[in-house]
Amino acid sequence: MQRGLVLEDQLPLAGWLVATLEECFPGIQVQHAATLAAGLRLSASQAPDIALVDLGLPDGSGIELIRDLVQRHPSCHVVVTTIYADDQHLFAALRAGAQGYLLKDQPREKTVQALRGITAGEPP
Repeated sequence: MQRGLVLEDQLPLAGWLVATLEECFPGIQVQHAATLAAGLRLSASQAPDIALVDLGLPDGSGIELIRDLVQRHPSCHVVVTTIYADDQHLFAALRAGAQGYLLKDQPREKTVQALRGITAGEPP
């Protein structure tokens, strides 16, 4: 993993997710977007190897970025990071092309383990 993208509007959580990717994949270059519009711009300008996508954003749904990433960058590992633990959000994200669905309240060690598994082809 060389390039990562984090779409998260809550700055403390964004910092936590960036640090988690950096711990999980040493040497990865991670870009952060706080809005859907910024995430779509970054998707158009770079090909991330992994993207952590929040669903609830001030300007729309992360589902839109998931669809964009899957279309533009089919080899990108798209993982939802969210507070929503219900089937409605889970299935919508998976239908859009997400390969993983992680809750933000997990300990970092568990998140790192899940991310490594997802990128190795294991279900989350």
